[in-house]
Amino acid sequence: MALHYSTALFSGRFGTASSFVLPRERGVLKVLFTGMTSSSVRSRKLAIGSVHTKGATGTIVLTGEICSSGVIPKGATIAPHHNEKCVENHQPDSKNPAFRVAVCRDSEKWYVCFPKFDAVIGRGTSSATTQQAVPSPSSGR
Repeated sequence: MALHYSTALFSGRFGTASSFVLPRERGVLKVLFTGMTSSSVRSRKLAIGSVHTKGATGTIVLTGEICSSGVIPKGATIAPHHNEKCVENHQPDSKNPAFRVAVCRDSEKWYVCFPKFDAVIGRGTSSATTQQAVPSPSSGR
């Protein structure tokens, strides 16, 4: 699943990549890749280097090469991949975050997830639920 996600993502098939993301976090992918096109990203020889899971969370480390040329404005005359930056990984247990895919299990199915985003959402939800209603001055309380 992490390999299918990454292959789709770096082929510019963002809708397909999104289908591998935890449903409540799919909006993160849209924000991260707004303005990107299939000519903005590419990969070569992506493979699974290692899998680390504990309970309902884990990390998949990929090997291979990923490239990005950033957002190319519509109608630009720049050749695709002109400003491209590529990074390679051949280490199955690399610490490079570009090659580490977080995964989580939800309803017995594994998804790509964004744990830091989930933590921020959790903090936002918990602070909202701990607020107490304050009576208005006109309520007579």
